[in-house]
Amino acid sequence: MTMTLGSGQVAMLFLVLLRATGFVVAAPLFGHRVVPPPVKAGMAAALAIVLANGATAAPGALPILIAAPLELAIGLILGFLVNLGFAAVEIVGRLISLQMGLSLASVFSPTEEQGATALDPLFSVLAGLLFLALGLHLAIVQTLGHSLLTFPVGGGWSPQLPELGAQLTAIALELGVRVGMPLALVLLLAQLGVALLSRAIPQINVFIFGLPLQLLVGIVVTAAAMPSLARGATSIFQALIRSTSSGVLP
Repeated sequence: MTMTLGSGQVAMLFLVLLRATGFVVAAPLFGHRVVPPPVKAGMAAALAIVLANGATAAPGALPILIAAPLELAIGLILGFLVNLGFAAVEIVGRLISLQMGLSLASVFSPTEEQGATALDPLFSVLAGLLFLALGLHLAIVQTLGHSLLTFPVGGGWSPQLPELGAQLTAIALELGVRVGMPLALVLLLAQLGVALLSRAIPQINVFIFGLPLQLLVGIVVTAAAMPSLARGATSIFQALIRSTSSGVLP
């Protein structure tokens, strides 16, 4: 059995491949640094082949030389938007680490290529497991498919996309702070308690007594608050993917 492709179908497949490539490079899990480039290229090609049949070309589509970089940029932005959930969860971890005093001992993370605290891998793994358990790795593929309808292939740069990206970035940061702030406030109260105790008993060394106590309280409170943190991360992921897929803010 043989199959032939016309010039229009080849151009459509090429543009969809560029959008899928940008999406895979920037999307969570798929675009992680530990995923080998050949695997990313294979995933992008597989997505392009599957989604090209349902793709629609924009009326008065741009020439392929102009549309090609725009399609790659659209894919990168869409992948970045669905990856904002992981950034929000990282903000939660950084807030908690700051209040626990773990930010004093930041180390270099080989996967993130930047300074990280001891809690950062915990929240990264938590975000990844929630992402897979909720089936969101399939939902982001659907998001890419819906983008072919929301932003037709060859239609050029949509002015709606940068505005949506800026607003979703602000929402992700706000949601991350909201999820982590209650726990950070509890740890702040523990710090105030240690400060008052050192004020009442000056003989107590704050650094010798306060830091271990603060770390112990932080571990206990974080373990107790883990279910609520998971629910908060779930709501962040779902809100961002729903908004990215539909182009409508939550």
